[in-house]
Formats: sequence, C-alpha cells, structure tokens
Amino acid sequence: MKRRIIIGFITAGIVLAAAGCKSQNTENGAAEAAAEPGIVLTVSMPSSEWSGYVKELSDLYRKEHPEIGSIEWNLVDRSMYSDLLRVSLASQKLPDIIYVGFEGSMEEWKDHLLPLEDQNVLQKLPMPYRTMGSLEGTVYSVPLQIQGIGIAYNQKLLRAAGWERFPETKSEFEQLCLDLEEQDIKPMMNHYKETLLTMANNLFMLPAMAEDNPTAYMESLLEENRQQEYEENWQALADYFDLTLRFGNRDSLTTGAPTARDYFFIEKYAMLNDEGSWLAPVLAKSKPALEREISIGAIPIYEEAERNKLIVEVQALSVVKSSRHPKEAEEFLYWLATSTEASRYLRETMGCLPVMAMNDESLEGLSPLAAEVKESIKEGRTALDVVNCLPGELKNKSAELWGFYLTGDLSREEVLTDYQSLWKDYMKHN
Repeated sequence: MKRRIIIGFITAGIVLAAAGCKSQNTENGAAEAAAEPGIVLTVSMPSSEWSGYVKELSDLYRKEHPEIGSIEWNLVDRSMYSDLLRVSLASQKLPDIIYVGFEGSMEEWKDHLLPLEDQNVLQKLPMPYRTMGSLEGTVYSVPLQIQGIGIAYNQKLLRAAGWERFPETKSEFEQLCLDLEEQDIKPMMNHYKETLLTMANNLFMLPAMAEDNPTAYMESLLEENRQQEYEENWQALADYFDLTLRFGNRDSLTTGAPTARDYFFIEKYAMLNDEGSWLAPVLAKSKPALEREISIGAIPIYEEAERNKLIVEVQALSVVKSSRHPKEAEEFLYWLATSTEASRYLRETMGCLPVMAMNDESLEGLSPLAAEVKESIKEGRTALDVVNCLPGELKNKSAELWGFYLTGDLSREEVLTDYQSLWKDYMKHN
C-alpha cells in the first residue's frame, strides 16, 4: 500500500506539472502566433536546455521560408516530457513535431506518426544513425543529436584532491570520494527526487550497457542458466547506488535536477550524478568560464574499466499524422537534422553534438562535452542507450523497483526477483 500511495502522488504531481507547462507554453505561443501571420509550426522536446537558443534557430529557418509565420517550441524537463506528451495525445492537441524514442517506444506511437519518405535527404545522415528511425522498413523519425549520459565531473575540484582524471572503476570511484572528503570537498550531488526519470531513462540499464548486445542481454533474462551472472550485475548496480547515498548530498532523495545543477554549477560538489552532455548549451550561455572544466564520464559500477561504458542517447524527432501542416513540418525537420546551417548552429553556438557531425572524425568546432562524447564513440567506449527502445510501461515499472531500493522499501534480492517476473510477464504477452 505504501508503494502505491507514493507512486500515485508522484504520477499525479508530474501530470499536473506537465499540464501547467503546456498551458504556459500555449499562452506564450498564442501571443506570438497572433503577432505573426502565416503557418505556425509546433515542436515539443525534452530539452529545456535549448530554451535560450530556439528563437534564433527558428529565425535562421524563417529567413529562407517566409511562409512560416512562427515556430513554437515547447521545451520541458525530461522528468515530465512523457506525461506531457500523453496529456497532449489525450486532448488531441499533439504538436506537429515530437520526440518518441526507438523500437518498442516507436511501436507504441507509430499509429500517430507520419511516415517520412524523402530518402535523398536521409542519405545525408551517417550510418548507423540513418536507419535508427525506421520500424519494419518505414521511417518515422529523423535522428538529430547525440548525447552522452553518465557522471559530470568538475575537473578543477578533482585536481584539488590530487586527481588528474576521473575514475574508471568502482574502487577508484570510492577512493576519489574519500580523497575529496579529505580536502573538505563534497563529492557527489544526487537528484533522486525524479526517481522514475533517473532510473527509467538511465541508471537501471547499466548492467545491459556493459554487454556487446544490450538488447539480447535483456531478452536473455529468461534464461535460468545465467541467474548467477544477473545477480552479480544487479549487485554491482546496487553497490553504486549505495556509494552515491554514502558520499552524496544528505537530501539525495528529495533533491530535484534543477537544484542539483545549481549546486554543481556554483562548485559546491565535485560530481553530478546521472547527468549528460546536454549541459553544454547551459554552460555555453550562462557558465562559459566553467565550460572547459566540466567533463562527462561513464558510471563506474564494475572493477573492469572496459565494462564501464558511457551511455549514448540518440535524440530523434517525428512528425505527427494529426499535424495541420505535415509538409511544412517535414521540411523543417529535415532542415533541422541535415542542413549545414542548422548543424553549424547546434555545434558551434549551442555546444551540441548533431548527428551530422559524425560524418567525419574532426573535433573542430565542438564544445568540450560534445568532443568528449564523439571521441568516446570513436574509441568504442560507449554503449547505445536501449532504454528508449523499451515500451513505456515496462521501462517505468522497472524504474519503480530500483526507486523502492533507494528508499529502502525493497532489498537487492527483491528487486532482482520482481524485475525478472516483470520481464517474463512482458515477454509472455508480447
């Protein structure tokens, strides 16, 4: 009963917050639309970090497309995006362009997405990203940017503790935390308030990320002869969570991502848990002096450094079938994902890593975080995020289990048992 009550409050709060953001963005967009006649395109993304840039980005496009009166961007925090999208669907007010993920997630949404058919434009994208937005031979989304997910490090504070690099193994991570404390530097900032987001999007899949084929690993959870291996992996992940609570902020379970970032940016903590290279646009605009001191590294849950891989998320966008301007929305999406002009703006002004930047090996013009992610990909030290390939229900229920571990409601053994039961039940009915 306790678990149900907790989840009920969390879900209700997120949905209400999402609805509030929707209302605010709609009001702002309505005012802009009234002031500027012409076609109005709407875009929804889990990228609040873009908020200081999208007007200029839109103006770049509208210079060559005077038929577009305005482009309204609904940019929300990742913690509420999924619920906001479902609220928009239920109210039949989906934006023209949305983010939905791949494979299982795309399977859920494909009936609402417009097939994209301009193969000549898509050929500009490098492999393997070019085909990621396809499902059963039909293209539903266009990959836009690549983001690395792990631990954000303040290299200046690490150097103060005698470290010239970030840790690569679990024992090194623990030693770094001890060395930081010896220098009266607070080691880690957690933001477990968004437990579902943190677990569902990133952390609970870390054991799979260490495998050569993460998707096959998840499916093989049904194999009884690999039980010991699963237990070892889940124990390693639980060890990491324990370390984050031991060396993290005292209010780890009630701190949200915005607050955690604020403390990290004023250099109160040396590490920011479960963070990504999406910080680059924020650093470029508001913390340029700190930009070259912030690095992104893999979360070290294993003693074998080669098994600890940086999670890589590919963000792709789709056009919805209900769009009032499907042709114009599709053209804008192609421009945003494949044009030289948009790619240059994303790369040089915003500090992002556009998919188009993977067409060559150069790091020139990339922000420090984007360059780190690209170099890690080139060197084979990354694993493609498979979480956004899972159906939302399975993803969220899996995340809830680890959330209950953090709060002490479930033991390690109970998490593993419940997770395997959840996965088996899903495979049985799908």
